[in-house]
Order: sequence, then C-alpha cells, then structure tokens
Amino acid sequence: MLLSTNDGDRTAAMLGVQRTMQGIAKDKSVDIHSLANRIENGGLSDADKQKIRSEIENAHALGYAEGVRAAQAKQHGAGAFRNTNGKLEFNEVALYVRREKHRLRPHTHEFVDKMALYATEEIEPSKKQGKYLFDLFLELGGKIT
Repeated sequence: MLLSTNDGDRTAAMLGVQRTMQGIAKDKSVDIHSLANRIENGGLSDADKQKIRSEIENAHALGYAEGVRAAQAKQHGAGAFRNTNGKLEFNEVALYVRREKHRLRPHTHEFVDKMALYATEEIEPSKKQGKYLFDLFLELGGKIT
C-alpha cells in the first residue's frame, strides 16, 4: 500500500506503520528513518557484516574439507582393501582407520596409532588386536563381506 498511486492508501499505510512502531518501540529513537535503515541494511554494522562473511568462509572451508574426507573415504572404501582371495588387507585397513581416527572416540587413538605402526613395520597383530581394528573399521562405515 505504501507504493499505491492513491494518496489515501499511502497515508493510511504510513499511519499503520507508525502505530505499529509506537506499539513496539519503548524509546523515542525509533522512527520511520531507522525502520527504513533497518530494512535496507538489516540493522547490521560493518563489523557485524564482516563477522558474518568470515563465518560463512569458515563454514565453506569446513564443508570443503569434510567433502574431501568423504571423497577419500569413498575412493578408499572397503573394495580397495581386498586381497585377491577377497579378504581385507590388515595394512590398508590400519592406515585407513588412522586417517579417520578423528571420527573415533579419543580412547581408541593410541591403539589405532599402534596398529598403523604395525602396518608400516609389517608386524602382524594378535587376533584380538586384528578383530578390534576391524571393529573400528566397521564403525567408520567400512564393510566386510
């Protein structure tokens, strides 16, 4: 109605806005001009706008990093860890779990690092260690078929 060609409609709309503002505003510093400024700028200072831009950039960077990790996990999924006999390769699984250990509970990190060391030194784990490592692999979304 504020854009109407009829003077009466515009006046009625403006008076309605003023009545609404009087009901909302407790102090006298709120007027039509401050309302227009708030609509135009969202009521944000330049510092607030810069902070929002910075947060958006941080969120973008985090999202991108998560996407890269997801792509790597997909690329190095369970199919890449199989021997010709169809069994999972301990060394590859141990290194994969170490790359993704940030997704696991903190108390498992020392074990995961130890298994990765075993993998790089070509040391065979005990059956219990191997089972626990494969359980962590499953927890990260790996599949054993």
